[in-house]
Amino acid sequence: METIGQLREMFAYNDWANRRIAVALKSIPYGREHRIFAHLLTAEKEWYERLYGKDSTGADFWPELSIEDCGSLARSAAENYEKMLRRFEEEGLDLIIKYRTSSGELKKNTVREILFHVLTHSATHRGNIMLKIRENGFEPPKIDYIVYLRETKYI
Repeated sequence: METIGQLREMFAYNDWANRRIAVALKSIPYGREHRIFAHLLTAEKEWYERLYGKDSTGADFWPELSIEDCGSLARSAAENYEKMLRRFEEEGLDLIIKYRTSSGELKKNTVREILFHVLTHSATHRGNIMLKIRENGFEPPKIDYIVYLRETKYI
């Protein structure tokens, strides 16, 4: 499978996993895991906007958001990445994107690098959330990629 196809699949999984986390967090008292989820989703939004030239200088990557706001942010991010990847071709992944970090530093990466970063960043923080859920005495949702495949591809 080409990279663009893999990215489309991984962003579909990312959305599925984020939705599972959102559902789990609805039944848990507000805590650190909610803040981590808000951070994860804010980062997904900011990176998407950076791909289209938005300056992230001064962006707050750790906002306090309600679970409803997180749900809206998750839906919006999933739709944006899905639309973008539907329009993209393989060669577009090597385009260089210049952007400003939240501290105002000018940086550059390829679209491919940014998209892989978004996925790994989100996966890392979903792992943090799962640990916090378990530490607080709740059962975290099953969000393994293989579970996603079993439930969506091999029914």
